[in-house]
Amino acid sequence: MITNGSGIRKQAHKNSRMVNGLKEDDDAPLPSKIKDYVAFLIIFAVILSLITIRGNYILAPPYAVSAYLVVFQRNTKYASRKSLAATYLLVIITSDIIHLAIGVALEGLILNVIIVSAFITFTEFSHPPAIALAIFSYIAGDPLDFTISSLLALAALLAGYLILDKFTARNRK
Repeated sequence: MITNGSGIRKQAHKNSRMVNGLKEDDDAPLPSKIKDYVAFLIIFAVILSLITIRGNYILAPPYAVSAYLVVFQRNTKYASRKSLAATYLLVIITSDIIHLAIGVALEGLILNVIIVSAFITFTEFSHPPAIALAIFSYIAGDPLDFTISSLLALAALLAGYLILDKFTARNRK
């Protein structure tokens, strides 16, 4: 039996390892990995189809990493729904404010990375792709495109998370 950070006792898979107090199944059976991989591809395809509306594919890399974490690492602190939502919203807000106040300049990028990295380091909300997302907000250049694309991606990631949770819970019964 293993106790996670919440005090909940679980039976650990014999090939599981503990990461940040939570079980990680790197050695899941191949059919399970294939299902997860298909889920990752579907979530990422939904994100791409949503951001196609804005035509901003440059933002795809941090969204892809977030989708990967949601599917394959969803039991870790790096992929919790709270961390995902908090860090994406922080990046959207800080990026928009800094873009409006300073513009799309190196100083703003540095300030934004400092804010986001401090947030994920010193709070319970740790989603490292948020740092990349902050940087990509400067590559994208258009704050409105960045905000809309990031909100659409966040909605798709959270929906994917909920669907995976429901599907996984149903398979355990």
